Parts: sequence; C-alpha cells; structure tokens
Amino acid sequence: MGALLHPTTSLCRTCKRALPALVEAREDRSVWLSKSCPEHGAQSVRLSTDAAWYAATRAVKPVASAPRRTPRPVHFGCPFDCGACAQHGQKVRLPVVTITSACNLDCPICYVYNKNDGTWHMDVAAFRRILQHLKDDLGEVDIVNFTGGEPFLHPEFMTFLEVARDAGVHRVTICSNGLFLAKNEPLVKRLGELGARVALSFDTFDPQTDVVLQGSRLVEAKLRALDLTEKYNVDVTLIPVMTKGMNDHEVGAILRMAMERPNVRHVELHTITYTGQGGTHFDPSRSGRISMVEVLDRIAETTHGWLTREDFVSSPCAHPLCYQIAYLLLDPDGGPPVPFTRFMPREALYACLAERLYLEPSRALEDALQDAMDRLWVSDEPEAERTLKILRQLLGALFPRDRVITREEALRAAERASKAVYVHSHMDEDTFDVERLAQCCDSNCAEDGTTIPVCAYNVLYKEKEAEFMAAPRSWGERSGDVKLRRLAVLA
Repeated sequence: MGALLHPTTSLCRTCKRALPALVEAREDRSVWLSKSCPEHGAQSVRLSTDAAWYAATRAVKPVASAPRRTPRPVHFGCPFDCGACAQHGQKVRLPVVTITSACNLDCPICYVYNKNDGTWHMDVAAFRRILQHLKDDLGEVDIVNFTGGEPFLHPEFMTFLEVARDAGVHRVTICSNGLFLAKNEPLVKRLGELGARVALSFDTFDPQTDVVLQGSRLVEAKLRALDLTEKYNVDVTLIPVMTKGMNDHEVGAILRMAMERPNVRHVELHTITYTGQGGTHFDPSRSGRISMVEVLDRIAETTHGWLTREDFVSSPCAHPLCYQIAYLLLDPDGGPPVPFTRFMPREALYACLAERLYLEPSRALEDALQDAMDRLWVSDEPEAERTLKILRQLLGALFPRDRVITREEALRAAERASKAVYVHSHMDEDTFDVERLAQCCDSNCAEDGTTIPVCAYNVLYKEKEAEFMAAPRSWGERSGDVKLRRLAVLA
C-alpha cells in the first residue's frame, strides 16, 4: 500500500464492469491505480513515474463550462450514461464525427474498431443533423474533426467538407494515415482550396518500428503526403503515438521536422493505449506503456532542453491529466523557436487557452503579449532582444492599429507565427478514471444529438455498434459511479 492520492471509479480490463479504484503514490515516486474485480481479480497499472508532478497537475482546476444540454439522466452511473449526462462537467470543444467504418490499414496499435466487410458510411443528411445539434448546443461550431476508419475512403467525403465549410466551421480536420493523400495529388490540391486540415499519424522514421506499430512500411508514403500538403498549403497536425523503448527516442526528431515544415501547425503526441481492435491485443512487453510525464521528459531530453516540461500547461478546457500544451514562437530570421513560457508566466498562457482548445487571437492574448513586451524591454536576459523583436512583429500582425482584420486573418497570422505541441493521454480499460471522463471535452457526435466522450466511446460504446462490429458486443453489468461530483469535490 502506498500513500492515497485519490479514490475514483475504473473498469475491469476483462469484463469492463465499473470498479472502485484507488490511486496511490509508492515509495519510488510512481503512481498506481489499483482495483479488484470479483470475477477477474486484482488489477493495477502505473499512471505516472512522478507522484509530485501527478498530484500538482491533478490539482489544476479546469475552467467550468458545463454542457448547455444534458439529455441523458444519471441512471446507471458514470461511465454508462454518456450522451452527455447530467454529471458531465465540460461542453464539447472538439466534436469528433466518425463517418465511415472502412480503413485501408489494420494497425497493430489501432485503438478503435473498423469494419470493411459490410462497410458503413454516414450519409450527408446525418452530418447536417449533427451540425445543427452542435449549433443548438454550442452557439457556434468552431471545429469539426472527421475520423473513421479512414475518412478519405468515404465516397462522398468532399461533400462533407463543403457542408462543413458552408456551415461556417473554420477549422475542419481529417484524421488520416496519409496513404490516400500520398497517391492523390488532385485531392490534396482540393483540400488546400477548401482550407481543410489533416491530422496525420506519424509515429516513426524507422521502417522496422513502423512495421511493429502500423503493420507496414509507411514512412516514405507519409513523407510524400507531407510534401504534397506543404506544396498546396494544407495545414497539418502530426500525431505520433509514443511507446516506451520503441519510438520515444524519436520525439525530438519529429518535433524538429514539425518546426521546419511551414504547413505543420501542431504536433499532438499520444501516449499508447491498449484498447480497440489492435491495441487490445498489442503486447505491452513489445514496447511499453508510457505516461504523460515520461513523454514530457523525453521531449526535454531529445530536444536538448529547447522544450521542457515547465513549458507545458494543462488545458483549461479538460481534465488536467488529459492534455499538456506548449506553444512556441517562431523566429522569422531562422533562430530557434521560443516557448511562450520563456516570456510570459505559465498562468498567463493558461488563461489565454480558457475559451478554446487551441490558442487563438483574443483580448487576453493581446494583453499577455503586451505585458511580455513590457517585461522584455527592461530585461537583460540574453534572448530578450530577439524575443522582443519577434513579439513586436506578431502583435502588429494580430492586432494592427491602422485597420480591422477578420478573425480568420488573425488566426492565420497567429498560426504562421507559432506552433503548438500537445501531449494527449487517452485512457483504456486499465487506466480508465471517471474523474477524467467527467471533464472530457472531446466527444464523438451522433445524428440524434448524443455526444459521448472519446475515451468512453473507444472503450465501451463503439464495440456495441453494428456499423463497426460484425458481432456487436452486449452490455455487461452496468452499475457505475453515481457519486461522481461528490468524489471530485472531496478529492
């Protein structure tokens, strides 16, 4: 037994019934989640290698922004009433729309379920209904993320993009493995014309590692996709899945590539999760579960300190153990990027992220940049003069005094001047924590208005749907945590 950090509710890794769980710090500073299933016995999993970091990060309070509409009453208890239920603490910030069950890969680490026999494709009318529900709930639809399967395999995919654009969604992203893009230059050109963005899986530069993680040698195809997206000005987010001892040593190289390619806007590093059609069977001993803080430390090691764990803040829009975020200022003269936390307090960056999942021009950002310039003006730090020059240019581009610019123009200027690194830790059956789930802002959206947090959808809900499973699984025992809010307060 270690020192108790907090109680929660988790799941049995085998039968997925809800179980009371304890999160404890051990003598070696590691953090473990422990639970016991009456049928399948005691289970435990390491959540972190640094108990002090875990406790301090968990203590950060998200900005409260509950859903406007909670159509599902609490009946079974969390996590079995998703839709959202009355216990949910965050509105949808990242609407995820699964439009097809088809996929052209069968990745060993895939954490979702796909189906190519009897393929399902969402119809456009259903997507229009999803957009309307989101508008009713949110007032505006800032972003939509298409996923699958492989979204580009949907026969009407371009219509989905046009519908989203016509609805005023200003950030439309497509999760892709890149193979379709690498072979279809006219498609990439059209994506650029429509202002679409690609979230490209990119785990490694090593062909052998690629075979283990993706099931094939895909590095050349993904680099070709990157070349084409750069040619046609298609914004890209790189999404590497980090595994300990297999590709975590490459994170610095991936980040350097992201900094060098002008159309790469973000890198979103995912910690490996052992769920879904591939991940459930992927042997952890082949790689290794890696925690969020370990990824942060590997970033510092492999970038030789130009980005460290102190440069990251939690997302105010989600549970603090779900997202860690760093923004970097780019030097137009070719100097090294400057993390925002090197010229503004971490609290200021956190406040600037309070309204949206991504940093966008706002009055809060303008004030934070002006305060940073005032401090740099009197600083004798070696980098102060260079950073001050870059900030002057950025402030003038985002908030010009001689003309009014649109939100879209300001967003583009901000994205040309900075890049972001996100560390995103999804949950699986072992690491499932309803405290985190109740603060989730990433939700899979359905045409009936249901919004299901992504981790709950991947672990519990998608496997029950005939669209994605040849033999959909049925619900087992459903008796969850009906005291979630009280537990969160007490913790």
